[in-house]
Amino acid sequence: MSRRRTVSMLTLKAWRDTLVHKGQFVSLILLVALGIMSYVTFQNGYYDLSGSLDSTYRRLALPDFAVRVERAPLAAARQVASLPGVAAARVRRISDVGLDLAEGRQATARIISIGDGSSGGVGRPAVIEGRLPVPGAAGEAMLDPKFSGETGLGVGDRIDLRIGGERETVRVVGIGADPEYLYALRTQGDLPSPGEFAVVLVSDREAERLFGTAAGNDVAVRVTPGARIASVIDDVEHELRPYAVLETRERTEMPSYEALQSEVDQNRVMAQTMPALVLLISSMSLFIALSRLVTAQRGEIGLAKALGYTDAQILGHYLSFGLIIAGGGSIIGIALGLLGARGVASSYVSILGIPYLESGFYLDVVAVAVLLAVGACSAAAIVPAWSSARLAPAIAMHSDPNKSLAGGRVPLAEKLLSPVLPRSFTFRIPLRNVFRARRRSLYTVLGIAFAMVLSVMTVSMFDSMDYLLDTAFTKTERWDVSAFFDVPQGSARLAEIRGIDGVNRVQPALVIPATLERNGIEEDLVLTAMAPGADFHGFDPMPGSDPQSALAAGDLVIAAGTATALGVGPGAVVYVDTPFLDDPVTMRVGAVAKEMLGTPAFVSFDAASQLTGSAVTEHNAFYLDVEPTLATRIQDEIFDMPGAATVQVKAGLIERLKSLLELFNVFGSVMLAFGFAMAFVVIYTTFTANVNERTREIATMRVIGEDNPRLTVMVTLENLLIALAALPLGVWLGVLATQAIFARFSTDAYSLEAYIYPSSVAQVCGLMLLVLLVSETPPVRRIFRLDLAEATKVME
Repeated sequence: MSRRRTVSMLTLKAWRDTLVHKGQFVSLILLVALGIMSYVTFQNGYYDLSGSLDSTYRRLALPDFAVRVERAPLAAARQVASLPGVAAARVRRISDVGLDLAEGRQATARIISIGDGSSGGVGRPAVIEGRLPVPGAAGEAMLDPKFSGETGLGVGDRIDLRIGGERETVRVVGIGADPEYLYALRTQGDLPSPGEFAVVLVSDREAERLFGTAAGNDVAVRVTPGARIASVIDDVEHELRPYAVLETRERTEMPSYEALQSEVDQNRVMAQTMPALVLLISSMSLFIALSRLVTAQRGEIGLAKALGYTDAQILGHYLSFGLIIAGGGSIIGIALGLLGARGVASSYVSILGIPYLESGFYLDVVAVAVLLAVGACSAAAIVPAWSSARLAPAIAMHSDPNKSLAGGRVPLAEKLLSPVLPRSFTFRIPLRNVFRARRRSLYTVLGIAFAMVLSVMTVSMFDSMDYLLDTAFTKTERWDVSAFFDVPQGSARLAEIRGIDGVNRVQPALVIPATLERNGIEEDLVLTAMAPGADFHGFDPMPGSDPQSALAAGDLVIAAGTATALGVGPGAVVYVDTPFLDDPVTMRVGAVAKEMLGTPAFVSFDAASQLTGSAVTEHNAFYLDVEPTLATRIQDEIFDMPGAATVQVKAGLIERLKSLLELFNVFGSVMLAFGFAMAFVVIYTTFTANVNERTREIATMRVIGEDNPRLTVMVTLENLLIALAALPLGVWLGVLATQAIFARFSTDAYSLEAYIYPSSVAQVCGLMLLVLLVSETPPVRRIFRLDLAEATKVME
């Protein structure tokens, strides 16, 4: 027989095997396609989102850093712009004021002056609708698109601002975004507050009219390419020293920039994690299917080798199945992934407020997708292919005698359970099959467990978000209404707030920016000075920490994330730098606490006096316990007070955050459906392999008189017994996968913990059993259609 003839016969056999097992092969191709689709979708989406952001920042001249000062003339921009390494500079006014909405609701407006619109080459607004405010016109403003979409306010509408206790009305002439607030957030690490925070852009002349001064309090700077930004910052701060420098924030410390970069990073994590998970499940299923195919074709392999086929040809024959699956999965997955990527990028750009979309075709993504498919399928196929090539012809052509010996023993489990088991073989044979065919049972357990991973992971993400909200706003944030003022308020303001009808208790605090430093490592954070006995913030202390005692002793209480970054624990000494002092102060870390939202730090009022240079007698934050039915009215009254910048009702904030999670819920629902669909495919493939492997056994039972209903019950009982072992393993693997993803998602803004409710475990397991019963239907129907004469033949 010629080599060419041999190869062609093997090719024909591969084609025929594919047709005979077409259901399994189609399922495996779809599994690989899902993995490749997820890779292309997320990787292309990541590139598009990252490119769109970079393009937007270039076109709108995002500042490289900004310096907060007490008061600086607009002309100070020329002084800064003349410094070496400075490409452009602009003095602007940034102030938070109250904003009245319909139906008595309140919001916070951040007023930002934008000069004449050209902005001197730094911080140019993106006009989405309407126009920029005319520099000389009074009462004109531009509203950010996110707040406009949340509230329905648009071009031509009028908004009422509360400034210094007075109401000022301005007309919206345009919808547009400042590059520093593409994703409008109050502070770094803040959670989005739908309908609660607006960015309002006005001309310098309008800012002067609203606030009664032509001076600014913030200097935006863009550096020349190649300049050392640290040196430029030092020079700018020195130049602005006469205007009382309060803080400097680089791009990475800008709230919007940090949040958007976090989204980009999360897209990269998803692009790395989800495809890997799906391809791992696909590889496991392919490995199981091909291993069973080799076992089922022992006789054919032996005959082929006896006829002169070489080990290499047999190896290549079974590897070709993996390549067929990789090729089919790549074509389908890449096509669907390219379509999905554009949709993902468009959705993110719309949701995050990025005004310009940059999308493209990335050849390296397609190339890596093909390599991933080929690599995953080849890795899954190599072991069973190698096993087939090593079989000796004489051994392969006869059945394994060890199986007969093992099959004759009664398993230990049946002996132990014999007193409670029914005597009918309908119940005993499934138990025997589970323990006699240990490899087959193990493969089935692993198949079901891996099929559950994606579904459990999605449900765990849902539960983790619920747990985060419950913990953050019930156990940690223990106030009903919070109020923040742009300047510290004295005892008269505290008494006024206490006197509002419906206020049961007020706990004052002083919130200041600070930098903690240890061994050259710095962490910027928000430091809250409070009474040692205050309970508006609940602590979840790390082992060995007592936050209340630490505050009473005058020590710092810091978040676990900060402690890890600085490499410190209770008892360590750190340097604390604030805008109020020229030199940092040394303080002792008294306790470390877990914080799910942000990385705050806390200190007592007495200890805070070291950081402010004077005794703390004024406060800029107030936390209220109020009558729930009066919370909104109390919010309105505080907003009317001069200097009130942000007033939040916790109950309303929770509802708005839940509505904000609607997109996550939609995405999660799609992922959950995806997970159960993949579970069906995996379990179907596994059960089909079970039936194929037991064709002669089942046919023989039918020949000796076993009817179809009893056979169906036996097969189902066997599958359920295996599922009982697989379900706990699948839940455990799913939670582990969630923990791994959350570990990569966690940032300074939030720290996610994988959590799953027992009720969710029960629901997932119940649905998975339903999937199991549905997916076993096609192979069980195949039992009823067996050709008994053909199926009971024995090859010798």
